[in-house]
Amino acid sequence: MQRINYKYVAPGGLAMVVLLLGIYMWMTYRATVRDITERAAAQLPWAVFYESYRRADIVAPNDTINMPELRGNLSLASSVEGMCDVLSREYHSELSLDTVAMFVDSLLNVTHQNRDFTLLEIDGQGNILRQSNERNTPFSLKTQPLSIRRDRSKAVQLTLNNPYPELLRHLSPLFLISTVILGFFAVIVVRLLRFIDEQEQMAELRNDFSYAMVHDMKSPLSSIIMGAHFLHSGKVDDKPQIKEKYFSIIEDEAEHLLALVNKLLTISKLENKKLILNKERIDLEPVIDDLVEKAKAKSEKPIDFTVSINVGSVVADAQHLTEAVSNLIDNAIKYSKDEIAISISTQDTDKYVLLKVRDAGIGISKEEQRIIFDKFGRAAVHEQNRKGGVSGFGLGLNYVDLVMKAHGGKVTVESEKDHYSEFTLYIPKSV
Repeated sequence: MQRINYKYVAPGGLAMVVLLLGIYMWMTYRATVRDITERAAAQLPWAVFYESYRRADIVAPNDTINMPELRGNLSLASSVEGMCDVLSREYHSELSLDTVAMFVDSLLNVTHQNRDFTLLEIDGQGNILRQSNERNTPFSLKTQPLSIRRDRSKAVQLTLNNPYPELLRHLSPLFLISTVILGFFAVIVVRLLRFIDEQEQMAELRNDFSYAMVHDMKSPLSSIIMGAHFLHSGKVDDKPQIKEKYFSIIEDEAEHLLALVNKLLTISKLENKKLILNKERIDLEPVIDDLVEKAKAKSEKPIDFTVSINVGSVVADAQHLTEAVSNLIDNAIKYSKDEIAISISTQDTDKYVLLKVRDAGIGISKEEQRIIFDKFGRAAVHEQNRKGGVSGFGLGLNYVDLVMKAHGGKVTVESEKDHYSEFTLYIPKSV
């Protein structure tokens, strides 16, 4: 199964869980309703029996009531049906709903059941002939009818008018457990989908990163190969200045590739926390001055540096801190406009020494600010930047971020598109 299909499998699995839980909850609900109605219905034959016995004692105190042949059993319901039928046909005595309701109320009270009910007298088609009160609603639960005629032309029936507190009491643990299960599965599915999206985005960024790295490595490698072929041809053997120029090109491009490989290795060690920092107290001013001079020497355009170092020294790994600041200066030059103006300053706080590198360049959009410190962040916008004439594929800022975290500090950025960018290194004061 392809990975993309999991986007449909996960919600499908959640839907199946919801369906199965729904079916289970519905079946449990129906079983609970049946149990409540059956327990209430069990009291009705006794209530009708007590009422018919009282009527028989009134209308035929000295007579022996002969009931028709029973329906093949001696059940209480069959006896009640026969007695009510005889009292109606022979003595014209009809069932008293109020008396039956009184007995039902007493029996429900003894058995600790819901006493909010209505007693109905219905015909053979289920039409209501009489009722003990008007409290029943379409949402009331009805018990099975109890026949009071041998021809089944009349019956009595209970409606439980408000059974839902009892239903809720029985079903609330199930609802609670089901909600927890559904919530658990929903969280898993959401996290799974988010993880899949992140993995797909990361795979896309890796592809962009690989393309960017190969593209940017291709240029120095081409220069090295071209220079080596030209020198090997012997065409410049009698031209020492040109020959020296090609040797310098080869050397510079080889050092550029070596620096790139070393940076990748360093980032890998930082990510896996295998890089050991050699922290020592170092003076910031000479480090910054040296970086400024090197930047001016390498740049093809004039650079206006403003340096304000008012903090004497910091505790850090000299090599990696210097490289981190160098990356920020290189970025400031790359992303500046025709006129390059860079300011470097420090600020002393209670916990950190802040080192700020600010340029008046093209700035960074809010969207890009969220990803520029990621390992593959620049790769996502690399093609756009490459077309704008900017090389590199985003290892520099990721390196700076990892170096500062390894020191126990951090790096932040403030920028406004087309106006400026300012990176701040938070260098901890404590070792």
